[in-house]
Amino acid sequence: MDDDKQTKLPFGEEDINALFDAEDMTEKRSVKPFSKEPLKGVVMPSLNKVVKPVKKTNIIYHDLGLLYPNANVSNKEGFIIHRANLLGGNGIFQLFNWASDGDVSIVDLKDILSEDEILSEIVRKLNQFVIEDLGGEILQLSETRLLILPPSCKGMKGLEDEAFVH
Repeated sequence: MDDDKQTKLPFGEEDINALFDAEDMTEKRSVKPFSKEPLKGVVMPSLNKVVKPVKKTNIIYHDLGLLYPNANVSNKEGFIIHRANLLGGNGIFQLFNWASDGDVSIVDLKDILSEDEILSEIVRKLNQFVIEDLGGEILQLSETRLLILPPSCKGMKGLEDEAFVH
């Protein structure tokens, strides 16, 4: 560049260096040394490996989930839909319990369809208890499945004509 076209600053390079040196000196003076000891560590409860002792008490606590894994929890706002695969005549009593509790059951009978005597006995007992004693309903869903409804539910035919289907 041409020296004659350059604008001259009112101070020289030495003045600029002195200005920066003065700033460095004031910054050094503004930093105070630590007056206290440095931190030796930070207490973090999540890293504490010492287990606190549990207070002794006379009360014996039980894990109810272990004692009653299939506890009957009442549902005031609706019912439970159970699915079951009936393997023989003994499983029918669980279906009776579910129906008397007001729950719905979907039962698969494919494993006992070939045993006519057992199947007819199961159907007879289901009809007697669910329909005659409780006032519920038994509907055939498919060739192998039954739907057992408690008295609080009713099965309907002809839903294809209802407004909510379309």
